[in-house]
Amino acid sequence: MATLQTFPEATTLLPEGARSATAPLALRSFLYAVFKHRRLVIGVFLLVVVASAIAAVLRPRTWRVSTKVLVKLGEAVQLAPAESPSRSFALPLSQEVVKTEAEIVKSVQVVQQAAERIGVQPEPGTSMDELIANMQRGLIVQPVPGSNVLQISYLGRDPQRATSMVNAVTDVYIDHHNEVYRNEGVHSFYTEQLRTLIGEKRTAQRRLRKYLKKEGIVDVDQEIQILNQDLLEQEKALKTHHAKIAGTERKVEQLRAQLAATPARVAHAEEYAANPTLERFKAKLTELEIARNDLLLRYLPTDRHVRDVEEEIASLKPRIREESEHVLSKQTVGRNELHADVQRNAYTGEVNLADLRAREPGLVARLEGTRKQLHALRDKRFTVLNLKQEAEERAYAVDLYRKKQVEARAAEAMTTQSMVNVSVVERASPPQEPENGLLLPLALGLLGGAALAAGMAVAVEYLNRRLRFEEEVERFLELPVLAVIPDLETTDDIAKA
Repeated sequence: MATLQTFPEATTLLPEGARSATAPLALRSFLYAVFKHRRLVIGVFLLVVVASAIAAVLRPRTWRVSTKVLVKLGEAVQLAPAESPSRSFALPLSQEVVKTEAEIVKSVQVVQQAAERIGVQPEPGTSMDELIANMQRGLIVQPVPGSNVLQISYLGRDPQRATSMVNAVTDVYIDHHNEVYRNEGVHSFYTEQLRTLIGEKRTAQRRLRKYLKKEGIVDVDQEIQILNQDLLEQEKALKTHHAKIAGTERKVEQLRAQLAATPARVAHAEEYAANPTLERFKAKLTELEIARNDLLLRYLPTDRHVRDVEEEIASLKPRIREESEHVLSKQTVGRNELHADVQRNAYTGEVNLADLRAREPGLVARLEGTRKQLHALRDKRFTVLNLKQEAEERAYAVDLYRKKQVEARAAEAMTTQSMVNVSVVERASPPQEPENGLLLPLALGLLGGAALAAGMAVAVEYLNRRLRFEEEVERFLELPVLAVIPDLETTDDIAKA
């Protein structure tokens, strides 16, 4: 058919609806390009297949042999309550353990000992170090999924030699692993440390006993408790003593007041007689009244002589009333017993007060001495506790190191047991098929040749920007195709048309 030339960027002018219909057109274009350049496709495909077959036939064969080693890690103990038993479970392999064991397997010492064991010698022109490096690159250590098994693989050109090599590497690895994890010299270390700790424990205990003997301490806590109780009792006794002093002082003051108010001597007997002054006053009054009566006979009541006598009578009568009829004529005086008792009680109170005041400094001094002794004992208690703690730490360290010594002795006795134990599960045997057979290279050659040939055909056709199908013309010109003029190149084609 006829073709038209178009622009390279015309595909970007398609609307969204038209783009969804380009998938069948793309497949048609791809098949068109492949069949159009079928000679190129067939040539490239055959070239790649032949090259892959030649490479597969000419390349040296490599053989993979593998051994399997069981890696048993230490058990973890899960503690349970007293009513149910505890359980222990094995730990799974981790990346750290795999890397550690891989490094041990690939170590120079293991590979060199394995090579010496099977008698491998380097080729002419190469050194032993190069041989060991090549053998290390050929060793592959990887875990078997879902298990605690390590697979040790070795790639070699001779199946028998590779089998011997991987078995030798496995045996040397087992021995080297036990040497790496073996606890040699630990028992002697703990023995030496235990001897030193025993000496330090005895020294600490000796210092503690010496200090207790020097300070006269038997049980510092018990002595502090006793002193605290004694201090409380002394404080109570001192307060009671102060209360007694205050009470005695008040009592002495009251006794002194009573003593001042009580007379020292009192009258025991008294005799009374008529008052002579009163008798003379009465006789005088009688005489004045007789004289007034005589004057009234001679004078008038208003006369001066009568008034003078009446004035004397008036002044004498109050004095008569003031005088008592009897006066004390004889009195017997004696000692007042009440005054003597009050004075005796006052003296006793003063003596008691003086005694209490005299005993107060002693009680205060005793209290201060007890308090100072308690403070000193508390200060000594820190020293005693430090010495006791040091002795207990040394004793605990001795017990701990003694247990470690027993564990180290058992660990050294169990030379095949450690935190990571390994054992051979499956030894290697010569493989029947090589690692790099012919099937895979040929399959890769077929697939690669087909892909490369189709790609080259599409690339060549992509460089040709002509319109090849009616759909492409309608899509780019957005006009319907009314007729197609065939490309007539030969006479037969023209006759057929």
